[in-house]
Amino acid sequence: MSTKFENARRMAQKNLADITDEEDAALTEAAQDDPDAQPVNGLMRKKRGRPFAKATKTKVSIRLSPEVLEALRATGKGWQTRVDDVLRKEMGL
Repeated sequence: MSTKFENARRMAQKNLADITDEEDAALTEAAQDDPDAQPVNGLMRKKRGRPFAKATKTKVSIRLSPEVLEALRATGKGWQTRVDDVLRKEMGL
């Protein structure tokens, strides 16, 4: 941990230790009354990573000529999805 973080943590713990029960109750009540300061529960937290797809794709390896691959990649981000779309259309899927 960085020294800055450790110092801030120590200061916060010291300040929390100095709070009286009345101050704690007043702070808690004020926080609960503020709609922007509601506690974050497990359901509200954003999950990390990419969401699971309903229908996953299978990873495969195919050989393409360098010119074809270059042309596909030149179309920009999402070129693999576009290849999948073209193949699905060609096969009538």
